[in-house]
Amino acid sequence: MTDLTVILAYYENPGMLNEQFKTFRALPQAIRDHLQLIVVDDGSPKHPAVAQKIGMPLQVYRVGVDIRWNQDACRNIGVHHAMTEWVLMTDMDHLIPQATLDRIVSRKWSGEKVYKFSRVTAPHMTHYKPHPNSWLMTRLMFNRIGGYDERLAGWYGTDADFRRQVETIAQIIMLKEVLIRVPREVIPDASTTTYLRKQEEDRENLKRLRKQISKIPNARPMTLTFPYTRIA
Repeated sequence: MTDLTVILAYYENPGMLNEQFKTFRALPQAIRDHLQLIVVDDGSPKHPAVAQKIGMPLQVYRVGVDIRWNQDACRNIGVHHAMTEWVLMTDMDHLIPQATLDRIVSRKWSGEKVYKFSRVTAPHMTHYKPHPNSWLMTRLMFNRIGGYDERLAGWYGTDADFRRQVETIAQIIMLKEVLIRVPREVIPDASTTTYLRKQEEDRENLKRLRKQISKIPNARPMTLTFPYTRIA
């Protein structure tokens, strides 16, 4: 059996977080016995994340500054505090169905590999392209990869940077098991609504930062650079 910590970054998603809690509470206890959940609030100014009883260990943290698109720092914090060998990182707008969790906890996985998931989209569960930033791996592998580079915080489009780091370290295996994408048409706050995506300023600033980092000999990602506190 495999014990697993699920790590979710939160930003002004109270409705979606409630749906996440509801989904975890509905799992059989035999699965929950092998699960833990960490939610890291990315400095939500209006609706901070709150804890609920879900029948399994839960940790909630809050980043002390509100910086746009800082979910990478949330993931670093989550992995840092995970108590299990294995972690599953995904976005708040992805539900993990029982069949997928049952498959994960009921078998052994290679710690030398990292795993990605197939994906369907609610409400009709139709096939959807795999999510580029949902990962199953060990904490040791995450640390070997280096984590997410927080020097890129504040700009949309850093998924590819972490993926490139993964590709230099480990073999990536695509699983048939799915995550469920929840669009905002189903739950209005399923994903971030207050910031625009793929803006020109994002592309230009990421290009600038990547160039600066490339000039640093043997540069490693910078992690755990933002203040945070545990709230539950």
